[in-house]
Amino acid sequence: MILDEDKNIVVKCRHIKKTYGSGESKVFALRGIDLDVYQGELVMLVGPSGCGKTTFISIISALLEADNEGFCRVLGEDLSTLNSQEKTYFRGHSIGFVFQAFNLLPALTAVENIAIPLLIQGVNRAVAMKRAQTILDLVGLTSRSQAMPGELSGGEQQRVAIARALIHSPKLIICDEPTSSLDHESGQLILELLRSFVKKEGKTLIVVTHDNRIFNFADRMAYMDDGRIVKIETNVRTPDEKLL
Repeated sequence: MILDEDKNIVVKCRHIKKTYGSGESKVFALRGIDLDVYQGELVMLVGPSGCGKTTFISIISALLEADNEGFCRVLGEDLSTLNSQEKTYFRGHSIGFVFQAFNLLPALTAVENIAIPLLIQGVNRAVAMKRAQTILDLVGLTSRSQAMPGELSGGEQQRVAIARALIHSPKLIICDEPTSSLDHESGQLILELLRSFVKKEGKTLIVVTHDNRIFNFADRMAYMDDGRIVKIETNVRTPDEKLL
């Protein structure tokens, strides 16, 4: 493990590039990204479709390898030095990921889907299921615990996916379009929940979004275009804004 001088840095990326193909068919997904993300903050990545946002968070979460330039350290770990098994362990214990496609297991109930991260870690099933029900209550789906994914609406599936990402209390939560299937009120409630979790527990949250209705929840906004971060802004809030 490599410790940064500033121990509050959770994500430190320098000159991150990602290309696909070669020759004339070569595609530049990321063109050299620099970004620091600090403990306890909520950073949103915004920009047009195809600008590299999902590729970038896939690298941060060790789901995808960057090109052999620069470095990306997450929670002190240099991701390029981890083998496949180590990356799987690292993700399972340190990162909560909310996929845009939800990735719920169709043969499991809502509460069982939420319990998966704890069960993978070897937590007793009864304990895991009790914790899963508590998280399910927090996202407003108490009565849907035994529903199968196919019986849930898109918004309900999104809430289950978010609950699953929080259940093992990860140090870093990464969300890909967490409010894409939610109405305005539900989206606001989910962001309030996520922000509260981050602030009260000292966690860190990175959100990819096109939803300008939730921009005010961010501490900082990183604008991406054509595989680059082109601007970073700090949100300045008024005292009467209802943020936790």
